[in-house]
Amino acid sequence: MANRSENMKLVNKIRSAEVTAMLDLLRDLDNGTGGDFGGFIQFGINNDHDMKGRINSYRAQKIAKYLGKNISQSHLIRFSKDKNILIERDSYVYSKGNSYISRISVDKFIDIDGKGLLLYWTYSKGFYINNALIELDRSHS
Repeated sequence: MANRSENMKLVNKIRSAEVTAMLDLLRDLDNGTGGDFGGFIQFGINNDHDMKGRINSYRAQKIAKYLGKNISQSHLIRFSKDKNILIERDSYVYSKGNSYISRISVDKFIDIDGKGLLLYWTYSKGFYINNALIELDRSHS
Protein backbone atom coordinates (compact mmCIF):
# COMPACT_ATOMS: atom_id res chain seq x y z
CA MET A 1 0.00 0.00 0.00
CA ALA A 2 2.87 2.39 0.64
CA ASN A 3 3.83 2.27 -3.05
CA ARG A 4 0.33 3.28 -4.13
CA SER A 5 0.35 6.19 -1.69
CA GLU A 6 3.77 7.34 -2.87
CA ASN A 7 2.73 7.08 -6.53
CA MET A 8 -0.40 9.14 -5.89
CA LYS A 9 1.68 11.82 -4.15
CA LEU A 10 3.97 11.91 -7.17
CA VAL A 11 1.10 12.13 -9.68
CA ASN A 12 -0.62 14.86 -7.67
CA LYS A 13 2.60 16.85 -7.29
CA ILE A 14 3.24 16.73 -11.05
CA ARG A 15 -0.36 17.67 -11.88
CA SER A 16 -0.21 20.58 -9.44
CA ALA A 17 3.11 21.77 -10.92
CA GLU A 18 1.63 21.72 -14.44
CA VAL A 19 -1.40 23.76 -13.35
CA THR A 20 0.85 26.29 -11.60
CA ALA A 21 3.06 26.56 -14.68
CA MET A 22 0.03 27.17 -16.91
CA LEU A 23 -1.51 29.74 -14.58
CA ASP A 24 1.82 31.59 -14.35
CA LEU A 25 2.16 31.63 -18.14
CA LEU A 26 -1.39 33.00 -18.51
CA ARG A 27 -0.82 35.55 -15.74
CA ASP A 28 2.39 36.75 -17.41
CA LEU A 29 0.52 37.15 -20.71
CA ASP A 30 -2.27 39.08 -19.01
CA ASN A 31 0.06 41.28 -16.94
CA GLY A 32 2.38 41.93 -19.86
CA THR A 33 5.45 41.05 -17.78
CA GLY A 34 7.15 39.24 -20.65
CA GLY A 35 7.46 35.84 -19.01
CA ASP A 36 10.27 34.13 -17.18
CA PHE A 37 13.33 32.23 -18.48
CA GLY A 38 14.72 35.17 -20.44
CA GLY A 39 11.33 36.40 -21.60
CA PHE A 40 8.73 35.37 -24.15
CA ILE A 41 10.78 36.83 -26.98
CA GLN A 42 13.53 34.25 -26.32
CA PHE A 43 11.00 31.56 -27.28
CA GLY A 44 9.67 33.34 -30.35
CA ILE A 45 6.55 34.88 -28.78
CA ASN A 46 6.54 38.34 -30.33
CA ASN A 47 2.92 39.46 -29.94
CA ASP A 48 2.41 38.93 -26.21
CA HIS A 49 1.75 42.68 -25.87
CA ASP A 50 -1.52 42.11 -27.76
CA MET A 51 -2.77 39.89 -24.94
CA LYS A 52 -1.87 42.32 -22.12
CA GLY A 53 -4.97 42.93 -20.01
CA ARG A 54 -7.09 40.83 -22.35
CA ILE A 55 -6.84 37.32 -20.91
CA ASN A 56 -10.26 36.31 -19.62
CA SER A 57 -11.32 32.80 -18.65
CA TYR A 58 -12.41 31.99 -22.23
CA ARG A 59 -9.10 33.09 -23.77
CA ALA A 60 -7.12 31.44 -20.99
CA GLN A 61 -8.90 28.13 -21.63
CA LYS A 62 -8.28 28.46 -25.39
CA ILE A 63 -4.56 28.97 -24.87
CA ALA A 64 -4.40 26.15 -22.31
CA LYS A 65 -6.24 23.76 -24.64
CA TYR A 66 -3.90 24.67 -27.50
CA LEU A 67 -1.02 23.73 -25.20
CA GLY A 68 -2.71 20.43 -24.34
CA LYS A 69 -3.77 21.32 -20.81
CA ASN A 70 -7.32 21.48 -19.51
CA ILE A 71 -7.66 23.91 -16.61
CA SER A 72 -10.72 23.86 -14.36
CA GLN A 73 -12.99 26.91 -14.23
CA SER A 74 -12.21 27.30 -10.53
CA HIS A 75 -8.59 28.10 -11.48
CA LEU A 76 -9.63 30.40 -14.32
CA ILE A 77 -11.90 32.57 -12.18
CA ARG A 78 -8.88 34.79 -11.46
CA PHE A 79 -9.01 35.91 -15.10
CA SER A 80 -12.59 37.17 -14.89
CA LYS A 81 -12.91 40.78 -15.99
CA ASP A 82 -15.61 43.39 -16.22
CA LYS A 83 -17.05 43.10 -19.75
CA ASN A 84 -16.98 46.88 -20.30
CA ILE A 85 -13.26 47.04 -19.55
CA LEU A 86 -12.60 44.03 -21.79
CA ILE A 87 -14.59 45.53 -24.68
CA GLU A 88 -12.66 48.78 -24.33
CA ARG A 89 -9.32 46.92 -24.39
CA ASP A 90 -10.40 44.81 -27.36
CA SER A 91 -11.45 47.78 -29.45
CA TYR A 92 -8.11 49.48 -28.90
CA VAL A 93 -6.51 50.32 -32.22
CA TYR A 94 -2.87 51.13 -32.69
CA SER A 95 -1.07 52.70 -35.60
CA LYS A 96 1.45 50.82 -37.67
CA GLY A 97 2.87 53.12 -40.29
CA ASN A 98 0.00 54.76 -42.17
CA SER A 99 -2.55 52.06 -41.41
CA TYR A 100 -4.50 51.20 -38.29
CA ILE A 101 -4.71 47.67 -36.99
CA SER A 102 -7.13 46.41 -34.37
CA ARG A 103 -6.00 44.06 -31.62
CA ILE A 104 -5.52 40.48 -32.70
CA SER A 105 -7.86 37.75 -31.55
CA VAL A 106 -6.69 34.92 -29.32
CA ASP A 107 -6.99 32.57 -32.32
CA LYS A 108 -4.75 34.83 -34.42
CA PHE A 109 -2.31 35.12 -31.49
CA ILE A 110 -2.13 31.33 -31.31
CA ASP A 111 -1.68 31.11 -35.10
CA ILE A 112 1.17 33.62 -35.07
CA ASP A 113 2.92 32.71 -31.81
CA GLY A 114 1.80 29.11 -31.31
CA LYS A 115 5.21 27.60 -31.92
CA GLY A 116 6.79 29.95 -29.37
CA LEU A 117 3.99 29.24 -26.89
CA LEU A 118 4.64 25.51 -27.22
CA LEU A 119 8.38 26.00 -26.68
CA TYR A 120 7.80 28.24 -23.66
CA TRP A 121 5.18 25.88 -22.22
CA THR A 122 7.44 22.83 -22.63
CA TYR A 123 10.36 24.57 -20.94
CA SER A 124 8.23 26.13 -18.20
CA LYS A 125 6.34 22.92 -17.45
CA GLY A 126 9.61 20.99 -17.19
CA PHE A 127 11.05 23.60 -14.84
CA TYR A 128 8.01 23.51 -12.53
CA ILE A 129 7.82 19.71 -12.54
CA ASN A 130 11.53 19.41 -11.80
CA ASN A 131 11.21 21.78 -8.83
CA ALA A 132 8.17 19.84 -7.56
CA LEU A 133 10.06 16.56 -7.77
CA ILE A 134 13.02 18.04 -5.91
CA GLU A 135 10.66 19.30 -3.22
CA LEU A 136 9.00 15.87 -2.99
CA ASP A 137 12.38 14.16 -2.75
CA ARG A 138 13.47 16.52 0.05
CA SER A 139 10.31 15.76 2.01
CA HIS A 140 11.20 12.05 1.92
CA SER A 141 14.74 12.59 3.16
